[in-house]
Amino acid sequence: MKLSKLMVENFRNFKYSKICLSNKNVVFGMNDVGKTNLLSSLRYLLERKVRINGFSESDFYQRELDNDIKITLEIDLSDYEDNLDSQHIVAKVGGARTSSELNLFYFQVIGKYDAAEAMGIPELFWGNDLEKLESVPQNGSFTILDKLFNVVYVDPTIDLDTVFSKNRRKLFEQKKMIDSDIEIKEDIDKLTNQVNSKISSMDVIQSFQSELTDEYQQLKKEKITIELQSEMAIKGFFSDIHPYIKKEGDDSLYPTSGDGRKKILAYSLLNYLNKEYDSDRITLYLIEEPENSLHRSMQIALSKQLFTNSVYDYFVLSTHSSELLYEMDNASLVRIYSEDRTLCESFLFKVPSEFSSIKKELNESLTKALFSDRVLLIEGPSEKALFEKVLSVIKPTYELDGGYILLVDGIKFKPYFDILKSLNIIPIVKTDNDLKAKKGNKTLFDPIGFNRCCKLINQENLDEIEIDYSCTDKDGKSTWLVQRKNKLVFEKKKELYNQYKEVLSNFEKNNIFLSRVDLENDLYEVIPDQLKKVFGEIDPVKSLQDKKLLNMLKLIDDLTNLNCLKIFNHDRFKALKKLVGD
Repeated sequence: MKLSKLMVENFRNFKYSKICLSNKNVVFGMNDVGKTNLLSSLRYLLERKVRINGFSESDFYQRELDNDIKITLEIDLSDYEDNLDSQHIVAKVGGARTSSELNLFYFQVIGKYDAAEAMGIPELFWGNDLEKLESVPQNGSFTILDKLFNVVYVDPTIDLDTVFSKNRRKLFEQKKMIDSDIEIKEDIDKLTNQVNSKISSMDVIQSFQSELTDEYQQLKKEKITIELQSEMAIKGFFSDIHPYIKKEGDDSLYPTSGDGRKKILAYSLLNYLNKEYDSDRITLYLIEEPENSLHRSMQIALSKQLFTNSVYDYFVLSTHSSELLYEMDNASLVRIYSEDRTLCESFLFKVPSEFSSIKKELNESLTKALFSDRVLLIEGPSEKALFEKVLSVIKPTYELDGGYILLVDGIKFKPYFDILKSLNIIPIVKTDNDLKAKKGNKTLFDPIGFNRCCKLINQENLDEIEIDYSCTDKDGKSTWLVQRKNKLVFEKKKELYNQYKEVLSNFEKNNIFLSRVDLENDLYEVIPDQLKKVFGEIDPVKSLQDKKLLNMLKLIDDLTNLNCLKIFNHDRFKALKKLVGD
């Protein structure tokens, strides 16, 4: 079974949104854009205790009560032959699969406002033809849907004590006890009664009981007496059991203090309960901002649980934390944002094969970018150091305003560019105008800088070009001079830049900015005097290119505010203005 699509119509801040899902889903966006509402839509559809309360007036988009709320979940059952959950659904829905399209199935709740009831009455539908759904059979407030799905909603403030006390009876129910357990329980019950009897015989207890009874009877003439009893004697000894922590090598017991530890333990308890008691239903976790109260290391540990533990086969997670996405793979990224109205974009993220060996590094860099509105993709650390210096002078709040600078592991722009664009996050690219010699032919070069940009927007590549840097010595033999090669390649880069103005214009329309030659030459064009001051009069560009990051840091230390302003305002660095939204 695969969660395929969620369609939300006229519900709270969603006029209409269609979201592509997978079995593991991450919902992110700024505060107050509707992350909680999105999770709530699934609760209204699949969780009985929420649905039976009906829809309030405020649940209708802009309180337009004449427009029905409609929440639809599409399920992919194409793995029916191999997947037990798909088989479970098919068995339960029976004849509701009426059309020839058997791979897809829909669950839907419609809320029609009833003025007499002053609420929206939920009605459930299902079927594999979206245009001809049938009513779900119902017995009172219970439906077959309630036997299919177990929704576990985990709010940001999940409380260990509440979860434990709520499920205490279930955790220690008698039917789970073996014979020896039952015998021990009977012995404990006897001892508990004895202890309680001893407590009741204490003079301080009897005196208090008598005085309290007198006080009561003065207020209400009633033939009763007040007696104090231990909870254990009334509710059983399990009622007074609480979890404690025992450290290795230490016999002392420690309370489960600390919000982070309590939260992790609460998750552990929920995992146990669902494995133990809901194996006959499909469990969908709806987890809201679990990073609250968790240290970074605990967030990463929880990420590993979510994305690798079979307990969490199906979940929708809302978060503000990039750490929660540390282990993400095969997950649907759902971005909620607001323009004129609330919008959603989704992207099915799978770690690209070229990053499989450095999955964590990819995720760490990418996920930080996901929480931005505009992302500048750059090649290396020297660019990052320079741009951060310039922006620290010109726009020090650029990250707070939605900007982010992302290194792309050399020149691997495409995976990042596609993901960001699909989520309606603006990707901006700054890259060098590189030429690369072809193997087996010294005079043929690929314009890989141009073609790198072409690839991003699915534009046809430029043809390879020829640069003959051979020369004839005094004996009439051809020689290949590196110095001559470098000079001709340099000139060819500038020639290409001047030749393909229309192509460059199309790049810039897509926020892709190609250097005339490279970053160092761009800088020399803008602040030549500063480069000469730092690296000397003789070829300061080459000096900057040698030990690139080290020398860039040296230059940055000597940059003035005026230098930074010149860089920011120059055409060679338009990407910076795009990043800050100018």
